[in-house]
Amino acid sequence: MITFGENILLWRLHRSLSQAQLAALSNIPRPNLSDIEKGKRDVTLSTIRSLANALGVLPGTLVNGEPPEHKKHAGDLSREFMERIAASVARGNPPGDREERRLYQLLREVLSSSLKCTRAPGGRLPLPAGKSGLAWLRLRAFYPPEIVNSLITRTREHAERI
Repeated sequence: MITFGENILLWRLHRSLSQAQLAALSNIPRPNLSDIEKGKRDVTLSTIRSLANALGVLPGTLVNGEPPEHKKHAGDLSREFMERIAASVARGNPPGDREERRLYQLLREVLSSSLKCTRAPGGRLPLPAGKSGLAWLRLRAFYPPEIVNSLITRTREHAERI
């Protein structure tokens, strides 16, 4: 589950808006919007309504943590599908299917430094940060935790065999 602020960030990026643009559309000062996205500021009902209106979504969509395009990824993934993705990420070979390629890109971004550590003896997995942080957020937003965990585990296992 993603936080309210993370959901605002995902919707803002989905709408191709900068913080300044969303702040102007919602009549919220940009520093306040930044704090909301980081989870450092509580929001009022009027702020939620302003943000929802500016983003073109219902307030409940933001409050319930429904990221953009989340329904496309709602179903369970088959074991074969997850194995294909994990093997592709471990080898660095993008799959041809559009849906698989999207998941491949997110997982690859999140695990790029981790895969190098996995291949090294005694390597530890660092937590996603910086550039991979947004990919990590999208991965968590689009897929249930058990699927994300399974994909990460399977990818590490494939990487160890390479």
